[in-house]
Amino acid sequence: MNSDYRWEEESPADSETAAERREHWHDYLLRRQGSVGLAFNARDNGSDFGWKTLAQAAGDLQIVRFSSGSVHYHRTARDAKSDGDDGYRLLVPVRGEFKLGQGDRAEIFGPGTVAFIRWDLPFVMRQYEPLESLIMTVPRRLVNRDLADPAPLALDANRPLVPMLVNQINHLHANHRTWNAHDFRIAYRSTLSLLDGLLDRTQGLPEQGYAFVAAQAREMMEGRADDLKLTPDAVAQMCGVSRRTLYTALTTTDGVTPAALLREIRLKRACERLSHPGAIKMGQIAEAAGYSSVRRFSSAFQRQFELTPQQMRERLLG
Repeated sequence: MNSDYRWEEESPADSETAAERREHWHDYLLRRQGSVGLAFNARDNGSDFGWKTLAQAAGDLQIVRFSSGSVHYHRTARDAKSDGDDGYRLLVPVRGEFKLGQGDRAEIFGPGTVAFIRWDLPFVMRQYEPLESLIMTVPRRLVNRDLADPAPLALDANRPLVPMLVNQINHLHANHRTWNAHDFRIAYRSTLSLLDGLLDRTQGLPEQGYAFVAAQAREMMEGRADDLKLTPDAVAQMCGVSRRTLYTALTTTDGVTPAALLREIRLKRACERLSHPGAIKMGQIAEAAGYSSVRRFSSAFQRQFELTPQQMRERLLG
């Protein structure tokens, strides 16, 4: 199997007939996912059925974003046995909804929800309207099987880790043009580590979830501190949580508010710039730290470090 990172778009040719489009979709699923049966509305038999995909993969790590017309899917025990794929799939709807049943469980999924499917067991998926969704392959070797096998069909949307998981999967897909194999694998495995935490329903202490949010928020702030459009609201959105949850996570874990942490990181960055030898422009350093004037910057800097910027520069340069 090719271990290099690659991505590709695919859709039926304009010249294909309805029957050819349906057959092409069936072949695509077989190639990318495995054996899955298709059924269409008896009245028109999928006469206007269409689809398109964007797949990205490195080895057996794969995300496919697909859109299609109305269609129903069924995977039988024979299909699962013939494929020999004992992994899982995460389905993350972007637009539209579908009903999924596996074993004695059935759920309706739409944007903001996540389906977790065992690929070694039969399932039925009914899609009555056009759907756009992401489907992420979860190799069995990369998750805790004892947690994954009995996992619920629908991940608990009330847990703040679920929107974080959705955000990370979307991030993996949104940057499909820029990944290399090494970075894609690291980010992919990080997403599966988050999934493992979600599947572990024995961890009931909210502090554990808050610690994860706080660590992710700090990492984002440190990586993007020079972007002055970055605000606590933007950080909360990137973490997939509300601003209130972000506030609670940081004050509980680090004893600091989101705004104060972002200010602290930017002032430390300013301190690093002050240490550069040669001529500097204090106005530019102040602006890069998010301050509209040198006076405001100097006041904030002195509150943080108990030295003015000039005193700090003299100390740093000896």
